Amino acid sequence: MATRVGEGKYGKYIIEEPKLVKDMLFHDLSKPSGFTYPDEVYIDAELCPEAGSWVDMNWIWEKTNPRELPELHRHPFAEIVLLIGSNPKDLRDLGGELSWGMGEGDDAETFTLTHTTAIYVPANLPHAPLIFERVDRPILNVAIGLNTGDYT
Repeated sequence: MATRVGEGKYGKYIIEEPKLVKDMLFHDLSKPSGFTYPDEVYIDAELCPEAGSWVDMNWIWEKTNPRELPELHRHPFAEIVLLIGSNPKDLRDLGGELSWGMGEGDDAETFTLTHTTAIYVPANLPHAPLIFERVDRPILNVAIGLNTGDYT
């Protein structure tokens, strides 16, 4: 017999109703379009205190507005960004073309992404913008804030 969500020894780790994030401290997303917003899934220390990190995700289905999502920024925790294609016959196919920036000034680098990609961003490293140059089919964007417990 299956254990019900929220019950048993491990039920507290199964979160069926993640938050919808309406205020994103490090991003200015005043009038977004082309992506799910607020983020569809957001888990942080309030929902799972032991996690010590946060996770959010959204789907991108067309070029976004604003074009730069988000603008260049940094935060005091490390982050992992996953950009995942939705082609069930080729999960490495991103289904579009993105530009991703890391660093600023003379150290800035921009990468063109066309495959499902995982990005590690060290704490305090300026990064972005993330620009969706072309979106042929939905792209899943997952961000994980490591060892922070909260987005702040």
